[in-house]
Amino acid sequence: MDQNFSDLTGKILIASPFAMEGNVFHKSLIYVVKHANEGSIGLIFNRPVRSALANNLFNKVDANFNFDNLELNIHIGGPVEVERGFFLHSSEYDKNLLFNPNQGELAVSSNVQILQDIATGIGPKNSLFIVGYTGWGSGQLDFELEHNLWIIADPDKELIFSENDSDKWTKALNIVGVSSNDFIPFVATC
Repeated sequence: MDQNFSDLTGKILIASPFAMEGNVFHKSLIYVVKHANEGSIGLIFNRPVRSALANNLFNKVDANFNFDNLELNIHIGGPVEVERGFFLHSSEYDKNLLFNPNQGELAVSSNVQILQDIATGIGPKNSLFIVGYTGWGSGQLDFELEHNLWIIADPDKELIFSENDSDKWTKALNIVGVSSNDFIPFVATC
């Protein structure tokens, strides 16, 4: 069966239960920043790694910026370019955006200005700091979808910006009306 997944830009991918066990994508949630014929880019948003002071993370930034001991929770966005940082944030903040998929409620920035604005209280209402991203080559994401590795959902800001990362995946399944009990960890044979 040939399915057309058209444009998934701005959607959420929920890792299917039992899929991709043993790697970063197992039970991951990914916000799709761009989905095109050439390939796709997304940010995992439920994989926290640690917290750190922004001053320690951005010590090469212009000395005129003061982050006043702003602490950031760091999430792993995927295995590609883990030295790059991104902010997935609510789109009412619209300075120097890197992506604003479909002019939706979420945007992505990657600049020092958003960090300074967050530190001074004029940044986005909601944000996550994410290092690295997930990338798919041409047709790769469509192939994974055809093989049921991902469940597609509309973005839910409350879910994305929830502080409890450990239950985001289960909540995402519940939002789309799926229970992990509906899946089995092996292929049945007749």
